[in-house]
Amino acid sequence: MVEITLPIVLQILQTIGILVGIIYYITVMRNSQKNQQTQLETRQLDLYLRWQLELTKPDVIKNLLEVLQLEWEDFDDFARKYSHTLNVEDSSKRFATRYYWEGFGYLLSRGMIDSDTVYEMISTVIFQHWIKYEPIIRGFRERDGAPETWRWFEYLVDEMKKVRDRRGMPEYMLPWRPE
Repeated sequence: MVEITLPIVLQILQTIGILVGIIYYITVMRNSQKNQQTQLETRQLDLYLRWQLELTKPDVIKNLLEVLQLEWEDFDDFARKYSHTLNVEDSSKRFATRYYWEGFGYLLSRGMIDSDTVYEMISTVIFQHWIKYEPIIRGFRERDGAPETWRWFEYLVDEMKKVRDRRGMPEYMLPWRPE
């Protein structure tokens, strides 16, 4: 027969204590991961709601539409008509639009917003602006020797194309697509 001594009882209690500690640690870690995921989702929802509120402001919509209505023949014509030194009003609208799209692209690149949500929300407007301004963006990159000009907007467009292709949607075409 095994004699139960104080050292054996202490070893059993120590083993039980270690097991309880491990179970407690695993439980805390699981809850922490769930809380982190919930916090991330809450931050994403908050960001989405803020962008949605911004996007529905009449001034923002007006600006996005006016920037789409600008007309030019080629990059040089664009630079003559809409240079920030010659045409401050239209330039300010373009810069506001640029930073709007750049912001979306940057947040998307950092995983702060979801590409499917952005696609559902504003992909049509994103594609409209990209189709219209891509030759101008490329012109600025070449003229200024600045290959990263509008890089987050291009990233945004590329991500929207991935979502579009994954969903089997056709390429977006503008009725007035530039030549």
